[in-house]
Amino acid sequence: MLAPAVFFALLMNFSSCIEPYTADVEEATDLISVEGSIIRGELVQTVVVTRTSAMVNPQFLPVRDCMVEVVDDQGAGFLFNENPDGTYTRTIPDEMLKIGRKYQLRVTTPRGERYESSYERLNSGTEVDSVYYRVEDRIDKVAGEELTGLQFYVDLEAADSISRYYRWSLEETYEYTSVAPISYYYLDESLEQYYPEYDTEFFRCWKTAGIKDLFLSSTKNLVMNEKKMIPLNYVSTESDRLKIKYSLLIRQYTMSENAYRYWLNHKIATQEAGGLYTQQPGQPVSNIVNVDDSTEQVLGFFWASHKTEQRLTIPRINDLPVFGDPCDLVEFSFADHGKGPFPMYIWVDPMSGIRYTSNRFCFVCTLKGGETQPPDWWE
Repeated sequence: MLAPAVFFALLMNFSSCIEPYTADVEEATDLISVEGSIIRGELVQTVVVTRTSAMVNPQFLPVRDCMVEVVDDQGAGFLFNENPDGTYTRTIPDEMLKIGRKYQLRVTTPRGERYESSYERLNSGTEVDSVYYRVEDRIDKVAGEELTGLQFYVDLEAADSISRYYRWSLEETYEYTSVAPISYYYLDESLEQYYPEYDTEFFRCWKTAGIKDLFLSSTKNLVMNEKKMIPLNYVSTESDRLKIKYSLLIRQYTMSENAYRYWLNHKIATQEAGGLYTQQPGQPVSNIVNVDDSTEQVLGFFWASHKTEQRLTIPRINDLPVFGDPCDLVEFSFADHGKGPFPMYIWVDPMSGIRYTSNRFCFVCTLKGGETQPPDWWE
């Protein structure tokens, strides 16, 4: 999870299509930021302690050698371990996280600074009611072009005793192929032929990635703790995602009102503050303070939640044309392609014997971030 300081630095460091604008502001550098959570349904809990960096050059600056601990209101405590990347984690089985108890994060830095969060109650969760999609058209906000794709939705149905505040995180997995199998390839201008171990070695890939957008909703002002058609992500037909099979993992979190407001402010700051005339985002209010100096500005938030999840997998929709990334094959000739760029990949059409080539990103599926082995659960 990226610290708030980095989010705000990235938000402010932008340029428009008309003319760059540099705001005349005083930078608040070297502030401490603490992000952490206790989530029933996740085995490994994570806390990130960082210092803020300059807006013009945002960096991840972890605070190392901290003592990080989560305690509950009954006196039980969990000490976290530091990782090589500067984060702090602790494995906590679900049976050790009790519904109804309150949890507090405590951090002591090498400087002796002591930070504590407010106590956050771990509320009961509710199963994901249903996840589905609809084929919808929309206008691309950047290019202004009309898109066709799948808009995903989630329905919510929970008992009145469950929290009224929800967040969803999404992870997508999809299968895709390169433009053609690799018959052989050239490494340099000597044009010596090299052969892959097998021609489909880099032909088929599976890619898994988290979706960075924040998805939030509340039923606070509704009579029932229910809501229909809460919008999630949109996948257009202009990408490889829908070419063969697409799978979406939906993680649903219940949370407190304070946590909901924190993430809502984050959403406004990072996703909806898109122009000069949008609402000025406010600084998300932290529930973490310096025990010995209440005047210190502290960034970040500690929250408790119960996670449930559901997966939706969609095979290729035959009556939905999918265009994907442009990868055209061209007939290979020494005159046109003999000087590279290298490596140069060749596919020989088995029917005609004609040799074809294309961009290396079109031949080697792993160059687009995927792996050649499917996930264990993939069918």
